[in-house]
Formats: sequence, structure tokens, C-alpha cells
Amino acid sequence: MKILKMLSFLTLVLTLFACNDDNNSNVVSQNYVHKYGFDMSKNEWQSRTKEGTVITVLETGVTVTNNYNNDTLHGLTTYSFPNSSILEKIYDYDNGTLIKETHQDEAGIPYREKTYEPDNKTLITLWDKVGVPISQEQYENNALVNGKYFKPNNELEASIEDSAGTRMKRDRSGELLYKDTIKKGKLKARNTYHSNGQIKSTMTFKNYQLHGEQINYSDKGDVILNQTFNTGKLEGLKTAYRNNNTISEIPFTNGLKHGTEKHFKENGSLLAQIHWENDKKHGSERIFHDNDTHIKWYFKGKAVSLKKFEEFSFREKLVADKTSFYEMIDNMDNIKALQE
Repeated sequence: MKILKMLSFLTLVLTLFACNDDNNSNVVSQNYVHKYGFDMSKNEWQSRTKEGTVITVLETGVTVTNNYNNDTLHGLTTYSFPNSSILEKIYDYDNGTLIKETHQDEAGIPYREKTYEPDNKTLITLWDKVGVPISQEQYENNALVNGKYFKPNNELEASIEDSAGTRMKRDRSGELLYKDTIKKGKLKARNTYHSNGQIKSTMTFKNYQLHGEQINYSDKGDVILNQTFNTGKLEGLKTAYRNNNTISEIPFTNGLKHGTEKHFKENGSLLAQIHWENDKKHGSERIFHDNDTHIKWYFKGKAVSLKKFEEFSFREKLVADKTSFYEMIDNMDNIKALQE
């Protein structure tokens, strides 16, 4: 209930800020209508208990309508599409408490409705372009408890009961976007799909963070990317493929590039090789051409000459205050750093 009240308060503040100040350059006009139907001036409205409707027209062409009872939002607050009588957003209040919000398309067909219930429960319904339900979900404390998911012909294709099951996500045209595995109300695994129905990617989660192997596929079913996450951070080799050939390998440790990054031509020959340490280039960067190799050197991310790299590598082992040593190198003049 606390969250509902907080949402209601924030929405009220934003609505009042946006719509009740006619000194705001975004406001073109405002009309005040008492609940008994007679028009009021702004001074009359502000000097009395707010009972009725405020109609605000913004420079964008959006018309905002707020209904009040006893100084609080009560009933519908609506936002039109620009220069249109069709409503885009509809908020339903019960004496200042937001109980439902609805979003509509430019044809006036609802596509999303969220209903707020006591005890931190919410119901979310989605519809397609012709008003057929896509999904109906019930949440408790932001965890998915129950859900029904429908095909474009309104046939049930997946469900969640008692916080476990399968969730299917389609767009408003009926195209399948992804398929989720839900356990204990939380997302555990997801498959995404290309428009032709082929799997686009597979991934697993832990506490809503990527965790485990993620594989991306082309629309023909070929693997194009393979990488592994540890609680949201890349870990190990991130490998990319083209036409079933490895084209790059990038090593990660705790989300940072660390190790030797390699890029390949499709025939398997080495194209580039870059050394990393804690997400900074450290060592050589080699670009291989048919007749020669282009080499650059880096020390903790700073472009240096080979001579300076060898010098800094030797001094690094001797200095006690390595932080100051690294700062000295980082602040060194670029021309001086590249001198042989």
C-alpha cells in the first residue's frame, strides 16, 4: 500500500507541476469547470476547494484533463494525442490513489493496462492491434505470480501458475519476440527469436542479471556469438563467428578485457592481436598485413614506444608507490611517451 501511495503522490506532483501553472511556456490555455458544470476563473479555482475539472492545452497540441474531488485527483486524468481528441494515456484515481493506468494507440485501441491492487499486487494486460489479448499477468511485490499468454487467434499458448512456468512475448502484430522460463516469480532463462521464427539468442539469468552462457544465432541458425556471464559481468572468452568461422576472441575477467584479444580472417589467419590488462591495452597491438606487421605499444593504456614500455616494465617492479607511478605515466606528454 505504501508503494501505491507513493506512486499516487509522485503522479499528482508531476501532473500539478505540468498542468496547473499557466505561466509555464508549455501551456497554451486552461479552463476550470466546477463539478456542477459552471466555469470558474483561475483565482476562483485556487481560492476554493478543488471540485471539478481542469482542462489544459499544451503547445504540443496535447490536451490534459484532470478531475478533482476535495482537492485530490479523483476519477480520470487523461492525455490526448497531439491535436487529436483520441486519448493516449488514461489514469484512474480514487481520492488521490492511482488505481489504473491505460495506454492507447492512435486508433484509440488500448494496448497496455496496469491495475494497482492492495498489498503490492498489480495486474498487467496487453492487447494486439485489433484488441485481442496478448497477455495477462499478475505480480506481487514485483514478482510474477500468474500469467496467461495467447496466440494471435486468442488460443492460450503458455502460462505461469504459482510463480513458475513459461512466458511468451509477442508484439502487437503477433510476431514472437522471446520465450522466458520463470521460477519462483523470477526470470531464469530467455530465448529470443528472429522474425522468421529462428532462435536469435539463448541466455540464462541469476537475480535478473545475465549469468551463464549466452549464444547468438543468425536468422539461418548459425552461431555468431558465444560469451559467458557471471552475475552480469563477462567472464572468459567472447567469441564471434562469421560463416561458421571464428573471427574474434576477446578474453574477459570480471567484466574487464584481460588477456590477448585476437581477430581472424575467415580463412583462419591472424588479422590482429591486442594485449589487455584490466581493460587497458598493455603490451603490443599487432595488425597483420600481407607483407608486414604494424606494431604499437601500450603501458596501462598509454601509447608508448617499445623502449619506454621496457623501461616502465622494469621500473614497475622496483617502485613501492605504484599508484603514483601509473599516474606519472598517464600524465606524460604523448610525444615524450612515444620517443625511442
